[in-house]
Amino acid sequence: MPQVKKEDIRQAILEASHALFLEKGYVDTTMVQIAKRAGISHANIYSYFTAKLQVFFCVYERWFKARIGALEADVMAAHGSPARMRALLRGLLVDIPRLDNGFSHNLVQALATVSAGDPYDPSLLQWFRERLSGMLAASAPSLARDGVRRARLVDMLVLTFDGCLVNHHVNPASLPDVAMLEEYVAAFLAAEPGGHAVPPQPSATTPSGSPAAV
Repeated sequence: MPQVKKEDIRQAILEASHALFLEKGYVDTTMVQIAKRAGISHANIYSYFTAKLQVFFCVYERWFKARIGALEADVMAAHGSPARMRALLRGLLVDIPRLDNGFSHNLVQALATVSAGDPYDPSLLQWFRERLSGMLAASAPSLARDGVRRARLVDMLVLTFDGCLVNHHVNPASLPDVAMLEEYVAAFLAAEPGGHAVPPQPSATTPSGSPAAV
């Protein structure tokens, strides 16, 4: 019975944290606020989590794995290499940064505060890289065969994803548009038989006719 109570409290902490991170962001959320929202004392929260960073990664890991799982389903449901690669790149670089009011930007905030001795566990990043590698292999036969190139593209995607999280927070209009995504698709499928030609795109302009904001 005491164990059930403890799990209930832990879940209350995680639910309170998720709500506060959505409302206020990682930096502006405090352990005092989390404890109050969860209905426990400030001191009691440290019986379950040693630091705000640990709380965040418990919340974020569950959220992020669900989003990547949905992306994998979208990629596998697409037919043909261009369609699968397009689904992967759009989902990763456009859709996920926008989800839940840009919730993923909290990851950037959290990582910016990490210092030596903090309870940071890189296992989620490793999991993410493995899922990206699998989706790339499923999207192009040449990438399934060439593990070295696939690993380089995983590195590129992780770096680009991080940049999209930051850029969306600063300027939501800066995420890749259709033309940019097609350039990525063409580059990633360059080793496929026949390659993938980029369809012509009109110049990106704002309604006033000026160049689109970046």
